[in-house]
Amino acid sequence: MKQDKDLMFLASCQNDDLRTLCDILTYNNKGEVRLSEQLTDTDAYLNCYPDKMNLMAAELAEELRKFGSNTVRTICRKGEADSYETIVRRVCKRMGVKVNDCDDTPAMERELLTTICEQTTSKLSDEELAIRRNTYLLTEMIYYVTSRIASMLLGRWIGMMGMSAVSRYLGMAAGPIGWALLAGWTLSDIASPAYRVMIPAVIMVASMRFRQTASLTQKY
Repeated sequence: MKQDKDLMFLASCQNDDLRTLCDILTYNNKGEVRLSEQLTDTDAYLNCYPDKMNLMAAELAEELRKFGSNTVRTICRKGEADSYETIVRRVCKRMGVKVNDCDDTPAMERELLTTICEQTTSKLSDEELAIRRNTYLLTEMIYYVTSRIASMLLGRWIGMMGMSAVSRYLGMAAGPIGWALLAGWTLSDIASPAYRVMIPAVIMVASMRFRQTASLTQKY
């Protein structure tokens, strides 16, 4: 299995976050296994889910890339799926997120996360929006928004590791208006089966990378 350089970091992510990513790829919001998934019958899944998710990081990455690839093109390439960078760029285009041709994967992911947070909190006051200029608070916002998206898609509450009282504040601050906007975005933009999986999966991966990067920055 050829590993994607932009997804190798998954092996060092939190178990609960990897489980959430896995559930997004394999289950719908009714708790039913997706017909198109190819993960739950593998030895990796049977041996590692739900408590040893790091050991199946490569399989998760491969499943994500398969979902995000054009089936015909994948067959022509003898099963080789699109790169994760290509998938992120495709998701950003779908979501109307402006990225440059020279942007790498982390840059596109950050722009995607920032755009989603801005849409979600578009009705907040200027004072509350100062949150965007604070790296720690922005991190908390991203955790919270990602958990809400995952919860809506999986039909159960997902609490991401590291969430704090700031996250609870964000839930109150965004209020029904902000989350109605997010729900409307989810319903309208995750219309096709492929994007219904890929958009939340890419957002989840982007949030995990953001957390890891933020954690390393704080150490130094």
